[in-house]
Amino acid sequence: MEKQEFAVSQFMNGFRCSQAVVEAFAEETGIEPNLARKISIGLAGGAGCGGECGAVEAAYLVNSLRWGFSEPGEPEKFKKVIGKNIEFADRFRKIHNSLNCYDLIGVNLFSEEGMRQFQENELKTKICAHLVRDAVRILEDIGEEKL
Repeated sequence: MEKQEFAVSQFMNGFRCSQAVVEAFAEETGIEPNLARKISIGLAGGAGCGGECGAVEAAYLVNSLRWGFSEPGEPEKFKKVIGKNIEFADRFRKIHNSLNCYDLIGVNLFSEEGMRQFQENELKTKICAHLVRDAVRILEDIGEEKL
């Protein structure tokens, strides 16, 4: 199953947007699927505080796993991660006009009223699944460079 389909499937089956995106790249980045889901859960819904979309924040995490470093003194790798994050953000914003969770879906997922509207208006299917798919697609495009 290709990464985009896998991520959307995981998302529709109950995982959060951020979890679905990071897990889609778990094998490629050398982390276990359970760890991928655990380290990314706090990013969902704009990290719970109305910030950037969880799928967007998850993409930054994937870029870090792909090109980051674990020892000090590797400024070129840091530049690479930041450059890929900027490229991702620019491409995502070009498609969706925003990176912000609230702006993208129009509701506060962490309020009772917002969650009610999210469910009643089927925003998970109508909007968020597309955000997950687009995040994965963009990551695939910008990740064609060898790890």
